[in-house]
Amino acid sequence: MPVQFRLPAPVFFHVLDITAFHSPGVPLRLAFLSIGRHIHTERWIRWFSDRGHECHLLTVQPGPVEGVTVHDISSGFGPKPLRYGLSLIKVRQLLKRIRPDLLNTHFLTGYGYWGRFSGFHPNVLTVWGDDVYVTPFENGIKNRLARMALSDCDAMTGDSSDILAVAAELGADPARSFRVLWGVDFEIFKPGDDSRWRKKLGFTDEHILYFSPRSYTQPYYNIDTVIEAAAMVREREPRARFLFSGYEGDPGPFREKAAAAGIEDVMAMIGRLPHREFATALQSCDVFISVPSVDATAVSLLEAMACARGIIISSLPSSLEWIDDGISGLVVTPRNTEELAGAMLRFAGDPEFLADAGRKALDRAHRVAGFQANMEYVDGIFRHLTGEGSFPAEVSLARLRETPDGGSA
Repeated sequence: MPVQFRLPAPVFFHVLDITAFHSPGVPLRLAFLSIGRHIHTERWIRWFSDRGHECHLLTVQPGPVEGVTVHDISSGFGPKPLRYGLSLIKVRQLLKRIRPDLLNTHFLTGYGYWGRFSGFHPNVLTVWGDDVYVTPFENGIKNRLARMALSDCDAMTGDSSDILAVAAELGADPARSFRVLWGVDFEIFKPGDDSRWRKKLGFTDEHILYFSPRSYTQPYYNIDTVIEAAAMVREREPRARFLFSGYEGDPGPFREKAAAAGIEDVMAMIGRLPHREFATALQSCDVFISVPSVDATAVSLLEAMACARGIIISSLPSSLEWIDDGISGLVVTPRNTEELAGAMLRFAGDPEFLADAGRKALDRAHRVAGFQANMEYVDGIFRHLTGEGSFPAEVSLARLRETPDGGSA
Protein backbone atom coordinates (compact mmCIF):
# COMPACT_ATOMS: atom_id res chain seq x y z
CA MET A 1 0.00 0.00 0.00
CA PRO A 2 1.48 3.39 -0.94
CA VAL A 3 2.24 5.65 1.96
CA GLN A 4 2.08 9.32 1.13
CA PHE A 5 1.36 12.84 2.22
CA ARG A 6 -2.06 14.07 1.06
CA LEU A 7 -1.99 17.82 1.54
CA PRO A 8 -5.16 19.85 2.05
CA ALA A 9 -5.51 23.18 0.25
CA PRO A 10 -3.74 25.49 0.39
CA VAL A 11 -0.66 23.39 -0.38
CA PHE A 12 2.65 24.92 0.57
CA PHE A 13 4.83 21.85 1.19
CA HIS A 14 6.20 19.27 -1.21
CA VAL A 15 4.30 16.00 -1.51
CA LEU A 16 6.40 13.03 -0.42
CA ASP A 17 5.55 9.60 -1.88
CA ILE A 18 6.75 6.52 -0.02
CA THR A 19 6.02 2.94 -1.00
CA ALA A 20 6.37 0.39 1.78
CA PHE A 21 5.12 -3.21 1.84
CA HIS A 22 5.85 -5.48 4.75
CA SER A 23 5.88 -9.22 5.00
CA PRO A 24 4.43 -10.65 8.24
CA GLY A 25 6.54 -9.87 11.26
CA VAL A 26 8.73 -7.25 9.62
CA PRO A 27 9.36 -4.36 12.03
CA LEU A 28 7.73 -1.06 11.16
CA ARG A 29 8.93 2.49 11.52
CA LEU A 30 6.16 4.20 13.47
CA ALA A 31 5.55 7.84 14.32
CA PHE A 32 3.23 8.87 17.15
CA LEU A 33 1.78 12.33 17.70
CA SER A 34 0.66 12.30 21.32
CA ILE A 35 0.66 13.80 24.79
CA GLY A 36 4.10 13.31 26.28
CA ARG A 37 4.84 12.31 29.88
CA HIS A 38 1.52 10.48 30.08
CA ILE A 39 1.17 6.84 31.09
CA HIS A 40 -1.33 6.08 28.31
CA THR A 41 1.11 7.33 25.70
CA GLU A 42 4.10 5.57 27.21
CA ARG A 43 2.42 2.16 27.64
CA TRP A 44 0.99 2.28 24.11
CA ILE A 45 4.23 3.22 22.36
CA ARG A 46 6.46 0.99 24.45
CA TRP A 47 4.32 -2.01 23.50
CA PHE A 48 5.46 -1.48 19.91
CA SER A 49 9.01 -0.57 20.85
CA ASP A 50 9.37 -3.72 22.93
CA ARG A 51 8.41 -5.76 19.86
CA GLY A 52 11.23 -4.37 17.78
CA HIS A 53 9.48 -1.54 15.93
CA GLU A 54 11.29 1.77 15.46
CA CYS A 55 9.18 4.28 17.36
CA HIS A 56 9.23 8.08 17.27
CA LEU A 57 7.14 10.30 19.56
CA LEU A 58 6.36 13.84 18.38
CA THR A 59 5.04 15.91 21.28
CA VAL A 60 4.90 19.33 22.92
CA GLN A 61 5.49 17.64 26.31
CA PRO A 62 8.83 15.91 25.68
CA GLY A 63 10.32 13.54 28.19
CA PRO A 64 12.36 10.34 27.98
CA VAL A 65 10.55 7.12 27.02
CA GLU A 66 12.65 3.96 27.07
CA GLY A 67 13.28 2.60 23.58
CA VAL A 68 11.58 5.57 21.88
CA THR A 69 13.05 8.57 20.04
CA VAL A 70 11.26 11.67 21.37
CA HIS A 71 10.99 14.84 19.26
CA ASP A 72 10.01 18.23 20.69
CA ILE A 73 7.51 19.99 18.40
CA SER A 74 6.69 22.84 20.80
CA SER A 75 6.99 26.50 19.93
CA GLY A 76 7.39 28.79 22.91
CA PHE A 77 6.40 32.21 21.68
CA GLY A 78 3.57 34.11 20.03
CA PRO A 79 -0.23 33.75 20.15
CA LYS A 80 -1.77 30.30 20.15
CA PRO A 81 -2.60 30.16 16.40
CA LEU A 82 1.00 31.06 15.57
CA ARG A 83 2.34 28.41 17.96
CA TYR A 84 0.06 25.82 16.36
CA GLY A 85 1.31 26.80 12.93
CA LEU A 86 4.96 26.64 13.91
CA SER A 87 4.45 23.23 15.53
CA LEU A 88 2.74 22.01 12.36
CA ILE A 89 5.82 23.01 10.36
CA LYS A 90 7.97 20.96 12.77
CA VAL A 91 5.61 17.99 12.41
CA ARG A 92 5.80 18.10 8.62
CA GLN A 93 9.57 18.41 8.64
CA LEU A 94 10.01 15.53 11.07
CA LEU A 95 7.69 13.22 9.17
CA LYS A 96 9.52 14.00 5.97
CA ARG A 97 12.83 13.16 7.66
CA ILE A 98 11.67 10.09 9.63
CA ARG A 99 9.66 8.63 6.72
CA PRO A 100 7.50 6.41 8.95
CA ASP A 101 5.39 3.58 7.61
CA LEU A 102 2.43 4.86 9.60
CA LEU A 103 1.43 7.79 11.81
CA ASN A 104 -0.66 7.19 14.95
CA THR A 105 -2.17 10.45 16.19
CA HIS A 106 -3.50 10.55 19.76
CA PHE A 107 -6.07 13.03 21.05
CA LEU A 108 -8.36 14.73 18.57
CA THR A 109 -7.79 18.27 19.86
CA GLY A 110 -4.46 19.78 18.87
CA TYR A 111 -2.59 16.60 17.98
CA GLY A 112 -5.44 15.45 15.77
CA TYR A 113 -5.39 18.76 13.94
CA TRP A 114 -1.61 18.46 13.37
CA GLY A 115 -2.09 14.91 12.15
CA ARG A 116 -4.72 15.95 9.67
CA PHE A 117 -2.88 18.99 8.32
CA SER A 118 0.42 17.13 8.16
CA GLY A 119 -1.12 15.42 5.14
CA PHE A 120 0.52 12.14 6.12
CA HIS A 121 -1.14 8.79 5.40
CA PRO A 122 -1.81 6.22 6.66
CA ASN A 123 -2.86 8.07 9.79
CA VAL A 124 -4.61 6.22 12.62
CA LEU A 125 -6.40 8.60 15.00
CA THR A 126 -6.85 7.53 18.62
CA VAL A 127 -9.41 9.56 20.58
CA TRP A 128 -9.31 9.83 24.37
CA GLY A 129 -12.41 11.44 25.90
CA ASP A 130 -13.29 15.11 26.18
CA ASP A 131 -11.54 15.67 22.84
CA VAL A 132 -14.67 14.05 21.35
CA TYR A 133 -17.31 14.59 24.03
CA VAL A 134 -16.64 18.26 24.83
CA THR A 135 -14.24 20.27 22.65
CA PRO A 136 -15.94 19.82 19.22
CA PHE A 137 -19.13 21.33 20.65
CA GLU A 138 -17.55 24.43 22.16
CA ASN A 139 -17.66 26.48 18.97
CA GLY A 140 -17.96 26.22 15.20
CA ILE A 141 -14.25 26.33 14.46
CA LYS A 142 -13.45 23.44 16.81
CA ASN A 143 -16.37 21.47 15.40
CA ARG A 144 -15.09 21.98 11.86
CA LEU A 145 -11.54 20.97 12.80
CA ALA A 146 -12.81 17.84 14.57
CA ARG A 147 -14.89 16.83 11.56
CA MET A 148 -11.96 17.33 9.23
CA ALA A 149 -9.62 15.20 11.34
CA LEU A 150 -12.16 12.42 11.92
CA SER A 151 -13.27 12.15 8.31
CA ASP A 152 -9.72 12.23 6.93
CA CYS A 153 -8.04 9.54 9.08
CA ASP A 154 -7.55 6.06 7.66
CA ALA A 155 -8.74 4.35 10.84
CA MET A 156 -9.78 5.42 14.32
CA THR A 157 -9.65 3.83 17.76
CA GLY A 158 -11.50 4.76 20.94
CA ASP A 159 -12.07 3.04 24.25
CA SER A 160 -15.86 2.58 24.18
CA SER A 161 -18.63 1.99 21.68
CA ASP A 162 -20.15 5.26 22.82
CA ILE A 163 -17.15 7.45 22.01
CA LEU A 164 -16.90 5.76 18.60
CA ALA A 165 -20.58 6.53 17.98
CA VAL A 166 -20.14 10.21 18.86
CA ALA A 167 -17.08 10.37 16.60
CA ALA A 168 -19.11 8.77 13.81
CA GLU A 169 -21.72 11.51 14.17
CA LEU A 170 -18.86 13.95 13.62
CA GLY A 171 -17.72 12.20 10.45
CA ALA A 172 -15.65 9.14 11.32
CA ASP A 173 -16.25 5.99 9.25
CA PRO A 174 -17.96 3.32 11.45
CA ALA A 175 -16.40 0.53 9.38
CA ARG A 176 -12.93 1.89 10.20
CA SER A 177 -13.63 2.77 13.85
CA PHE A 178 -12.47 0.24 16.43
CA ARG A 179 -12.96 -0.17 20.15
CA VAL A 180 -9.55 -0.50 21.74
CA LEU A 181 -9.26 -0.23 25.50
CA TRP A 182 -6.19 1.19 27.17
CA GLY A 183 -6.10 -2.20 28.79
CA VAL A 184 -5.10 -3.77 32.08
CA ASP A 185 -1.88 -5.54 33.02
CA PHE A 186 -3.32 -8.49 34.93
CA GLU A 187 0.08 -9.30 36.40
CA ILE A 188 -0.07 -6.02 38.32
CA PHE A 189 -3.79 -5.39 38.74
CA LYS A 190 -5.30 -8.42 40.47
CA PRO A 191 -7.18 -9.18 43.69
CA GLY A 192 -5.19 -8.72 46.87
CA ASP A 193 -4.69 -6.41 49.82
CA ASP A 194 -1.88 -4.67 51.62
CA SER A 195 -2.66 -3.87 55.25
CA ARG A 196 0.70 -2.17 55.67
CA TRP A 197 -0.05 0.25 52.85
CA ARG A 198 -3.43 1.12 54.40
CA LYS A 199 -1.86 1.67 57.80
CA LYS A 200 0.79 3.93 56.31
CA LEU A 201 -2.03 6.29 55.32
CA GLY A 202 -3.78 5.95 58.67
CA PHE A 203 -6.39 3.33 57.73
CA THR A 204 -6.90 -0.02 59.48
CA ASP A 205 -8.43 -3.31 58.41
CA GLU A 206 -11.62 -2.43 60.29
CA HIS A 207 -12.22 0.67 58.18
CA ILE A 208 -14.24 0.73 54.96
CA LEU A 209 -12.01 2.59 52.53
CA TYR A 210 -13.55 4.47 49.59
CA PHE A 211 -11.10 5.46 46.85
CA SER A 212 -11.63 8.32 44.35
CA PRO A 213 -8.63 8.55 41.97
CA ARG A 214 -9.78 11.12 39.42
CA SER A 215 -7.86 14.21 38.27
CA TYR A 216 -8.02 17.44 40.28
CA THR A 217 -7.99 19.51 37.09
CA GLN A 218 -11.44 19.10 35.52
CA PRO A 219 -14.69 20.06 37.27
CA TYR A 220 -16.60 17.34 35.40
CA TYR A 221 -14.85 14.66 37.49
CA ASN A 222 -17.10 15.82 40.36
CA ILE A 223 -14.67 15.39 43.24
CA ASP A 224 -16.71 17.99 45.12
CA THR A 225 -19.73 15.68 44.89
CA VAL A 226 -17.68 12.79 46.30
CA ILE A 227 -16.61 15.00 49.22
CA GLU A 228 -20.20 16.02 49.96
CA ALA A 229 -21.36 12.39 49.80
CA ALA A 230 -18.46 11.33 52.05
CA ALA A 231 -19.64 13.80 54.69
CA MET A 232 -23.12 12.26 54.58
CA VAL A 233 -21.70 8.73 54.81
CA ARG A 234 -19.50 9.61 57.77
CA GLU A 235 -22.54 10.63 59.79
CA ARG A 236 -24.08 7.17 59.34
CA GLU A 237 -21.07 4.85 59.04
CA PRO A 238 -18.30 5.41 61.61
CA ARG A 239 -15.99 2.90 59.85
CA ALA A 240 -15.96 4.97 56.63
CA ARG A 241 -12.64 6.38 55.45
CA PHE A 242 -11.83 8.20 52.21
CA LEU A 243 -8.82 8.30 49.89
CA PHE A 244 -8.42 10.81 47.06
CA SER A 245 -5.57 10.54 44.56
CA GLY A 246 -5.53 12.98 41.66
CA TYR A 247 -3.13 12.17 38.85
CA GLU A 248 -3.07 15.82 37.73
CA GLY A 249 -3.68 19.21 39.28
CA ASP A 250 -3.63 20.84 42.70
CA PRO A 251 -5.47 19.08 45.55
CA GLY A 252 -5.40 22.26 47.69
CA PRO A 253 -8.89 23.56 46.83
CA PHE A 254 -10.36 20.12 47.48
CA ARG A 255 -8.60 19.86 50.84
CA GLU A 256 -10.37 23.09 51.76
CA LYS A 257 -13.72 21.63 50.65
CA ALA A 258 -13.04 18.46 52.67
CA ALA A 259 -12.19 20.50 55.77
CA ALA A 260 -15.38 22.53 55.37
CA ALA A 261 -17.37 19.30 54.97
CA GLY A 262 -15.91 17.89 58.19
CA ILE A 263 -14.08 14.85 56.76
CA GLU A 264 -10.50 16.09 57.00
CA ASP A 265 -9.69 13.74 59.91
CA VAL A 266 -11.02 10.61 58.14
CA MET A 267 -9.39 11.01 54.74
CA ALA A 268 -6.11 11.18 52.86
CA MET A 269 -5.76 13.39 49.80
CA ILE A 270 -2.62 12.75 47.79
CA GLY A 271 -1.22 13.36 44.33
CA ARG A 272 -0.36 11.00 41.52
CA LEU A 273 0.56 7.45 42.45
CA PRO A 274 3.11 5.46 40.43
CA HIS A 275 1.48 2.74 38.37
CA ARG A 276 2.37 -0.17 40.65
CA GLU A 277 1.48 1.77 43.79
CA PHE A 278 -1.85 2.65 42.19
CA ALA A 279 -2.48 -1.09 41.91
CA THR A 280 -1.65 -1.43 45.61
CA ALA A 281 -4.10 1.38 46.40
CA LEU A 282 -6.87 -0.38 44.49
CA GLN A 283 -6.11 -3.70 46.17
CA SER A 284 -6.14 -2.00 49.57
CA CYS A 285 -9.41 -0.12 49.19
CA ASP A 286 -12.88 -1.57 49.51
CA VAL A 287 -14.84 0.61 47.07
CA PHE A 288 -13.69 2.44 43.93
CA ILE A 289 -15.59 5.63 42.98
CA SER A 290 -15.61 7.28 39.55
CA VAL A 291 -18.63 9.54 38.97
CA PRO A 292 -17.80 12.11 36.26
CA SER A 293 -20.36 13.98 34.19
CA VAL A 294 -18.35 13.38 31.00
CA ASP A 295 -15.89 10.58 30.30
CA ALA A 296 -14.74 7.83 28.02
CA THR A 297 -13.86 4.44 29.51
CA ALA A 298 -11.63 5.23 32.48
CA VAL A 299 -8.68 2.84 32.57
CA SER A 300 -8.81 3.15 36.35
CA LEU A 301 -12.31 1.63 36.22
CA LEU A 302 -11.01 -1.38 34.29
CA GLU A 303 -8.11 -1.72 36.72
CA ALA A 304 -10.49 -1.57 39.69
CA MET A 305 -12.57 -4.31 38.07
CA ALA A 306 -9.43 -6.42 37.68
CA CYS A 307 -8.78 -5.98 41.42
CA ALA A 308 -12.33 -7.18 42.23
CA ARG A 309 -13.26 -3.99 44.07
CA GLY A 310 -16.72 -2.71 44.79
CA ILE A 311 -17.41 -0.14 42.09
CA ILE A 312 -19.56 2.97 41.97
CA ILE A 313 -19.82 4.71 38.60
CA SER A 314 -21.95 7.44 37.07
CA SER A 315 -24.57 6.59 34.48
CA LEU A 316 -22.52 7.36 31.38
CA PRO A 317 -22.78 5.08 28.33
CA SER A 318 -19.02 4.57 28.33
CA SER A 319 -19.17 3.21 31.90
CA LEU A 320 -22.38 1.23 31.49
CA GLU A 321 -20.64 -0.87 28.84
CA TRP A 322 -18.69 -2.50 31.67
CA ILE A 323 -20.79 -2.37 34.86
CA ASP A 324 -24.33 -3.73 35.37
CA ASP A 325 -26.13 -1.83 38.10
CA GLY A 326 -26.80 -3.97 41.16
CA ILE A 327 -24.82 -6.90 39.73
CA SER A 328 -21.19 -5.97 39.14
CA GLY A 329 -21.36 -2.55 40.76
CA LEU A 330 -23.62 0.39 41.49
CA VAL A 331 -24.63 3.20 39.15
CA VAL A 332 -25.57 6.74 40.20
CA THR A 333 -26.62 9.91 38.43
CA PRO A 334 -23.75 12.40 37.97
CA ARG A 335 -23.66 15.08 40.68
CA ASN A 336 -26.41 13.41 42.72
CA THR A 337 -24.97 13.49 46.22
CA GLU A 338 -27.79 11.54 47.83
CA GLU A 339 -27.57 8.68 45.30
CA LEU A 340 -23.83 8.48 45.71
CA ALA A 341 -24.01 8.43 49.50
CA GLY A 342 -26.70 5.74 49.27
CA ALA A 343 -24.51 3.56 47.05
CA MET A 344 -21.56 3.98 49.40
CA LEU A 345 -23.70 2.97 52.38
CA ARG A 346 -25.14 -0.02 50.53
CA PHE A 347 -21.67 -1.47 50.02
CA ALA A 348 -20.81 -0.76 53.66
CA GLY A 349 -23.92 -2.54 54.87
CA ASP A 350 -23.79 -5.60 52.62
CA PRO A 351 -20.35 -7.25 52.55
CA GLU A 352 -21.68 -10.28 50.65
CA PHE A 353 -22.94 -8.06 47.84
CA LEU A 354 -19.64 -6.16 47.87
CA ALA A 355 -17.67 -9.39 47.40
CA ASP A 356 -20.04 -10.83 44.78
CA ALA A 357 -20.09 -7.62 42.71
CA GLY A 358 -16.30 -7.57 42.83
CA ARG A 359 -16.09 -11.12 41.52
CA LYS A 360 -18.45 -10.33 38.63
CA ALA A 361 -16.49 -7.18 37.74
CA LEU A 362 -13.27 -9.22 37.77
CA ASP A 363 -14.74 -11.76 35.38
CA ARG A 364 -15.86 -9.03 32.98
CA ALA A 365 -12.43 -7.38 33.08
CA HIS A 366 -10.70 -10.62 32.15
CA ARG A 367 -13.05 -11.11 29.21
CA VAL A 368 -12.56 -7.70 27.58
CA ALA A 369 -9.88 -5.55 29.19
CA GLY A 370 -6.51 -7.27 28.76
CA PHE A 371 -3.77 -4.86 27.65
CA GLN A 372 -2.06 -7.43 25.45
CA ALA A 373 -5.26 -8.44 23.64
CA ASN A 374 -6.28 -4.84 22.99
CA MET A 375 -2.86 -3.87 21.68
CA GLU A 376 -3.05 -6.82 19.30
CA TYR A 377 -6.08 -5.09 17.79
CA VAL A 378 -3.98 -1.96 17.24
CA ASP A 379 -1.22 -4.06 15.71
CA GLY A 380 -3.79 -5.56 13.33
CA ILE A 381 -4.94 -2.11 12.27
CA PHE A 382 -1.37 -0.96 11.68
CA ARG A 383 -0.48 -4.12 9.76
CA HIS A 384 -3.52 -3.86 7.51
CA LEU A 385 -2.78 -0.24 6.64
CA THR A 386 0.81 -1.12 5.77
CA GLY A 387 -0.06 -4.03 3.52
CA GLU A 388 -0.79 -7.09 5.71
CA GLY A 389 -3.84 -8.92 6.99
CA SER A 390 -7.23 -7.41 7.72
CA PHE A 391 -8.84 -5.04 10.18
CA PRO A 392 -10.04 -6.51 13.53
CA ALA A 393 -13.68 -6.47 12.46
CA GLU A 394 -14.88 -7.97 15.76
CA VAL A 395 -14.26 -4.65 17.54
CA SER A 396 -15.40 -2.34 14.74
CA LEU A 397 -18.24 0.02 15.56
CA ALA A 398 -20.34 -1.62 12.87
CA ARG A 399 -19.96 -5.04 14.57
CA LEU A 400 -20.34 -3.68 18.10
CA ARG A 401 -23.67 -2.16 17.18
CA GLU A 402 -24.83 -5.69 16.40
CA THR A 403 -23.08 -7.46 19.30
CA PRO A 404 -22.15 -4.95 22.08
CA ASP A 405 -20.12 -7.56 23.98
CA GLY A 406 -18.03 -8.41 20.94
CA GLY A 407 -14.31 -8.53 20.97
CA SER A 408 -14.00 -10.25 24.34
CA ALA A 409 -10.39 -10.68 25.34
